[in-house]
Amino acid sequence: MTCNLSQYISIADALAELFRPHAEIVIHDIEDDTIFYIANPYSGRQLGDSSNLKIGAQNFDLEEDVIGPYEKVGTKGQSVRSITSVLKDDKGNPRGLMCINLDFSILESSLSVVRRFFNPMNEEPRPEILFRNEWLEVTLSAIRSYLKEQGQTKENLDVQGRKALLLHLDKKGLFYARKSAEQVAAYLGISRATIYKGLSEIRKKKKTSDILVGL
Repeated sequence: MTCNLSQYISIADALAELFRPHAEIVIHDIEDDTIFYIANPYSGRQLGDSSNLKIGAQNFDLEEDVIGPYEKVGTKGQSVRSITSVLKDDKGNPRGLMCINLDFSILESSLSVVRRFFNPMNEEPRPEILFRNEWLEVTLSAIRSYLKEQGQTKENLDVQGRKALLLHLDKKGLFYARKSAEQVAAYLGISRATIYKGLSEIRKKKKTSDILVGL
């Protein structure tokens, strides 16, 4: 039973169009080890070129239908990520391969730019003189820094985690500004009463601790 490789041409064209111009789609005929079809041939290969696979169907011992993804180097030295689909006949015998070769270099370059943007190498400390009177900015910055250090988000803080955060802010003297409790409560999505209760508990505990230390 033969496998009509022509039925996969439209799929190759669709994939090439979807990822244009970064994907090259190659259909290999493993019977005669040639390129049966190629869409967006950025590698310079052409129809009828040798596939250089040398894995005739009689020697093709593979159970997987999909091979990869795997990395390889393009003709220009660029990083290429590939995945191969095994094309089989009605009896399950391999007759062809469809290889999707994605030029990953442009994506790596973009990822590098994004990483540098969000993680500047030479980030300077914030000039406190510019934020000295910006209480809310200072407080929110302190909250975000604390949560980042703890590997937490404001949404998943439990009761103990919230008390630890309030203690951290209280030690920095950030609850003595007018309407500070209301603004922190609004940012954390909790009630003002919860803030006051938490502060009362941690301050009472701290006062008791100070007394015991002084004994």
